[in-house]
Amino acid sequence: MTNEKKVSKISKFFRNFYPTYTFDKVENIPYDLLKELGIRLILLDMDNTLIDNRGNYSKDLKKWIKYIKSKGIKTYILSNSISETRVKKIAKELGMKYYYKASKPRLKGYHHIINETKIDKENILMIGDQMFTDICGGNRFGIKTVLVKPINKKEIIISRIKRPIEKMILKHYDKKKGEDLN
Repeated sequence: MTNEKKVSKISKFFRNFYPTYTFDKVENIPYDLLKELGIRLILLDMDNTLIDNRGNYSKDLKKWIKYIKSKGIKTYILSNSISETRVKKIAKELGMKYYYKASKPRLKGYHHIINETKIDKENILMIGDQMFTDICGGNRFGIKTVLVKPINKKEIIISRIKRPIEKMILKHYDKKKGEDLN
């Protein structure tokens, strides 16, 4: 295999994890962008995207969600958490529906939500802090994605293992941003 073909294969692999957009945090995503994209449903990862490791979220996040919902955009937590009690508590506090045990990047949760909401894929956005679950899942499902920085510096072991790989992919993504990502 030539070097050019190897680079092409690597680029194709990386694209599975490229977000459509990146922002520091959820509440920095401007409504004008959502409106321009025709977003009617936002799927949000919970852990490290909405809440910290103590289950806390910011007042700014709560205001952002309230504002987005006032504009007619539905919000839905799509979490890999196995504790329905935890997810249900946060969803209730933020006034959102939820789907837990999603097993992202598998598509089961995405299909459940799209069947329930009847919203077309082109009007759905996935927001999360992990490339290998949130962004890859959203990309595989064919929806727009936003990668946000993780809220916590201290993470579970599996996330700590994946972060250096994500940094490498982000470096490649940043390099390619100015080029055609295809």
